Amino acid sequence: MATVRLGEISDTQYYRSARVYVSNSLWWFDTREGVQFGPFICKISAVCALAVYVAQHVHENGSAAGVESQPPGAQDHIAHMIEEVLEVLGQNRDFGQVAATNWAKSRLEALRESAAATADTVGRIRVLEFTLRHPDQTFSFDYFLRCRAG
Repeated sequence: MATVRLGEISDTQYYRSARVYVSNSLWWFDTREGVQFGPFICKISAVCALAVYVAQHVHENGSAAGVESQPPGAQDHIAHMIEEVLEVLGQNRDFGQVAATNWAKSRLEALRESAAATADTVGRIRVLEFTLRHPDQTFSFDYFLRCRAG
């Protein structure tokens, strides 16, 4: 059954639940495949883990350019964070984990020294800090998938 007649433009706004949520004072995120990851102590950790998860999917598939008109993570407002993780994963693929870690440290330092502390910049800083604190989850997608809940 169609929601609109042929030739009509649908102006219906569909509800999409938040992917990052809190339950029993712990933070979690859902994937579109229905898998839950967590628990995380704070929301930013869950958001950073979600950015790493999406970036790993994009990296595994080989390209961010697809059928979508928006960059990966745009619906969740984390596209800028995914960008940073994709750079780290690209460095890892091309030059190895040590080079990727050094690139992330250098990029983190450059972002911290920049004069503009916007929400975009803070998100980039936090996801780079997350990748440096959790290299096993960043560089090994299989390990990341084993960290899921239940």
